[in-house]
Amino acid sequence: MGGAFSRRIPAFLWTVALAFAFLCLLSGILPRKASQEALRYFDAGFLERSWARANPAYVNSGLSALVSFAALYLFTRSSPVSARIGPVFRLSGDVSSRGAPVFGLLLGALASALFTLVSLPFSAYGGYFLEKAFGMSRISFGSWLLDYAKGSLLDLVAHGVGGAFVAWVMFRFPRRWHIIATAAFLAVSVVMSALYPLVIAPIFNEFHPLEDVALLEEVRNLSTAAGLQVDQVLVMNASAKTARVNAYFAGIGRTRQVVLYDTLIETRPLHEIRFVLAHELGHWRHGHVMWGTLLSALGVLVCLVLFRMARPEARASFRYSDLENCLLTLFAFIVLFSYISNPVSCYVSRSFEKTADAFALSLTQDSESFIRSQVNIAKSNLTDVQPPPFIRWFAWTHPTTLERILAAE
Repeated sequence: MGGAFSRRIPAFLWTVALAFAFLCLLSGILPRKASQEALRYFDAGFLERSWARANPAYVNSGLSALVSFAALYLFTRSSPVSARIGPVFRLSGDVSSRGAPVFGLLLGALASALFTLVSLPFSAYGGYFLEKAFGMSRISFGSWLLDYAKGSLLDLVAHGVGGAFVAWVMFRFPRRWHIIATAAFLAVSVVMSALYPLVIAPIFNEFHPLEDVALLEEVRNLSTAAGLQVDQVLVMNASAKTARVNAYFAGIGRTRQVVLYDTLIETRPLHEIRFVLAHELGHWRHGHVMWGTLLSALGVLVCLVLFRMARPEARASFRYSDLENCLLTLFAFIVLFSYISNPVSCYVSRSFEKTADAFALSLTQDSESFIRSQVNIAKSNLTDVQPPPFIRWFAWTHPTTLERILAAE
């Protein structure tokens, strides 16, 4: 069974990933019809406009995945480091404990740079031009490109450091490297979750403490009712970049933050913002950031264990060409596994959001304001309130707007 399983799973990953990408593309092409539930809360004109924005985004997402998979296939069939760059750094012949992390760093950084370039046109279309066409974006293309460059640089550093560590741990601990790599992922994830509000988020946006007296009173009342101590709620200067309204919860321990978009505060009445605050406190109360981190680490462990089952012959303790083959195969495996397991992570995320909604409804005892807030936020963000079934299953991290309204009803 082990040998047959080893031969099947790589083909299985490619087949399912490509099928999902095609289904995502088709979801943006197939005709759609408004349901009676949607027409109860949204007029046909709004639904048509939301589809006009959402459908190209689904097509773009599917095409982006297909092109990325093609680049992944070509990249993993080449020898970008051992045959071309490695000799420049004297990384040839037998692997050494000092050379392995340098080799992994070069390979990780190169992979990150390649996929940054491949995804640029699709990210630009979906993240800027499509948003601009429907009045959601308020920044210039140059500003958008600067943010993209910042994110890409962070990705390059993360992939480089990750590649260096995995290469070293494969070389030093060939039988237990997957356990050590998972433990390291968990530790880094916890640290980054704590540092994100303090270090990463300010790179892209400006924040200031909430000063609205009425809202601060609501924060105190809600946090007291929830049994939580909320020292500070931050306001993000989102209006400089987008017309969207939103809020989020981030951080772990002393860095936990509730963040409100200034667009939300400026456009929505107090009773609707109150529910948004209660929802974010629900994430805080139930420890969703930490649970998400732990479940992500479990997913990494499952991925690496499956890789070892699929490639029991993979070894990285001899020559640099062997190390590169192992790392490239692992990279492809992780990318494909992450893509086809996206419905699982989205299901978990939707469960967290449902829990936070239920907490907010229980805390506020105001289902009418909740329903109004969902309708108004959907209109402000031009949300696809009832996405195609595949998109909802594969990519929706929140319950759909209609699902949330019906749950409140």
